[in-house]
Amino acid sequence: MAFMALALLLAAPADAAIRIEAVPGKGYTASVATFDAPDMTKVMARVAAEAKRRCGAQSVRFGRYYFDNRIDTARNMMLIENMRQGFFCFDPATDPYKPVPADWAASPAETASATVFVTRFLDRFDRGDVAGMAMMDPLIEITKAEWDGLRKAATQHRTGSNGTLTAKFVTWANNPEGMAYPGAYAFFSVIDDHPGIIGTCGGIAVQRVRTDEFRIAQYDVQYIAEALAKQQGLSGDDLDRLCQR
Repeated sequence: MAFMALALLLAAPADAAIRIEAVPGKGYTASVATFDAPDMTKVMARVAAEAKRRCGAQSVRFGRYYFDNRIDTARNMMLIENMRQGFFCFDPATDPYKPVPADWAASPAETASATVFVTRFLDRFDRGDVAGMAMMDPLIEITKAEWDGLRKAATQHRTGSNGTLTAKFVTWANNPEGMAYPGAYAFFSVIDDHPGIIGTCGGIAVQRVRTDEFRIAQYDVQYIAEALAKQQGLSGDDLDRLCQR
């Protein structure tokens, strides 16, 4: 029994390696090559720990974040590849960004305004309108090539154009961990009813800058092709597992 336990331990996959590189004038970039999408939370916690270790007595602010994704058809598993997470160190005593009170609560009107904002962003994104780039936090530093790449990932499996991207409000969070700034954030999932798409994973985080002013803090949406789901015989539970974080 001890021998078998040892064998299982040796066969367990190692954690994805994290590489930290200094970026002149912009802090650091944490890079992770490839890992299973369900490990995202664990990987990001490790990235945060490495960033905190690098910054020492200072605090950490996360910035530019992006990755590629694909489905490992042999395992019916979503993979995250080439993930990059920018961060820099700062002194909290001189930080102009302040947290909201722990008991802050959005009004229904504020939630409606955030929903209108995300709906407008998704409309521009779906049309490939570069005006959508200006709705994103400048800290993301998105380029036109990356904007086009995100849209290609969203549209490449569609088999028809008669569909929409719809924002579905999930929740508000006050000063959530992992965001670039403290403050109030609204989180949305994305519904895609275009032919050829069977579901989506991930979602969009929106920072409330001030009353009725928002910006996209994080875009993390993956689109699941109906053809692939049929080819692999994926059930609803399998799709849930693909999206598990």
